[in-house]
Amino acid sequence: MKKRSSWNYYGVKIIKQILVEGEPNPDLIDEYYEEDGGQTFEESIVLVRAQSFEHAYKVAIKKSTEFDEPYQNPYGQQVTWKFIDAVDCYLILEELESGVEVYSCFHNTASDVSADEFINKWFSSNDN
Repeated sequence: MKKRSSWNYYGVKIIKQILVEGEPNPDLIDEYYEEDGGQTFEESIVLVRAQSFEHAYKVAIKKSTEFDEPYQNPYGQQVTWKFIDAVDCYLILEELESGVEVYSCFHNTASDVSADEFINKWFSSNDN
């Protein structure tokens, strides 16, 4: 009889960059429009069921990019969510439902901060 591998739940932290292209339509600008010239990164944790840490990263990356279709925001600009990196993974011992996002946080940065600089500042270990 073939032994079945153990499947566990993992939380995988995903970083995405939200790219907004084009100038806003002046007729659509309202009190909620922010013109700061910055950029936004999303940090989220995706819950997946996998056989190992490596497998968990692969599943989370696939799930987090499935629905990244560009769309138009209320100001007429095109918005694209760009996958940057999977920066952390941890084993969850409780029974949960696979594929549920369990955490999300947006990071606003200056517009001249590159994705690599953002990752290095917020998610790199300083254990040198």
